[in-house]
Amino acid sequence: MSALARPTGSFHFDVRRTATLLALGAALLFLYAPVYMDFASGPWREDENAHALIIMAIAIGAAGVRLLTEKFSLMRTAGEQLAGFSLLAAGLALIALGGAGETVLFLSASQFFVASGTVIALLGWRGARRLWFPLALTLYLIIWPGWAIDALTAPLKMLVSKIVADVLYAAGLPVAHAGAVISAGPYQLLVAAACSGLNSLIALTAVGAVYLYAVKHKDWRINAVVLLSLAPIAVAANILRVMTLTLITYYLGYDAGQGFMHEGAGLLMFAAALGLVFLIDSLALLVFAQRRAA
Repeated sequence: MSALARPTGSFHFDVRRTATLLALGAALLFLYAPVYMDFASGPWREDENAHALIIMAIAIGAAGVRLLTEKFSLMRTAGEQLAGFSLLAAGLALIALGGAGETVLFLSASQFFVASGTVIALLGWRGARRLWFPLALTLYLIIWPGWAIDALTAPLKMLVSKIVADVLYAAGLPVAHAGAVISAGPYQLLVAAACSGLNSLIALTAVGAVYLYAVKHKDWRINAVVLLSLAPIAVAANILRVMTLTLITYYLGYDAGQGFMHEGAGLLMFAAALGLVFLIDSLALLVFAQRRAA
């Protein structure tokens, strides 16, 4: 049978499929190019959304590897096509509304609807289930408005500032707090949203999800333990970060606490948090493996 007469029942690794994926990727890039240019000069520069490009690269890589190396059926029902094109239309509507009103939330949220709708329309629900991970990662690309971030981080900022102030005061240092403001000697530090734990929680859950997807634990209890540990790890790591910055400011001055040491403390904090995630995963694997053996 010639190549032109070959049935299109499955998605084989060939030049035609690669060309199709490249054309589809080029169309999506053309659609989102102006949106991403605006994001690059605005929201993506903020600490709250610094993870977006990394998450996007992981999602594209995970989807590309599966599409290029695995077989996907192209047989889909009329209902699947209707659902897919409906989601795609909703995503395009969000782009139009977001562009007209300069609403970053609509523009960023449209990525999930456009990606999901395209996959369902082309590959059906079965293909969407196999590509659930990169599709789920697009939810991390949503840029929430400032009022929502403030509402979520306000309790965390209060908690972090209180714990840091109480611990350092108990250690004999002249440290106190009023709301989210920490007073360390003659200096005052504001616990901002970037130091409250929310950003770390978002980044940690994304990295934790990628890690669990890669290792593919067969025991759901191990995955549950790791996922449940992410929130307390993020908060604890940020408490240590704020405490470190408070000590640096108190002993070395305000400029030292807000200079390169500020960024360095953030990187060290995230590295320590990742180490704790891997440690908890190893301990959970050990505990549940021993129980199965017993």
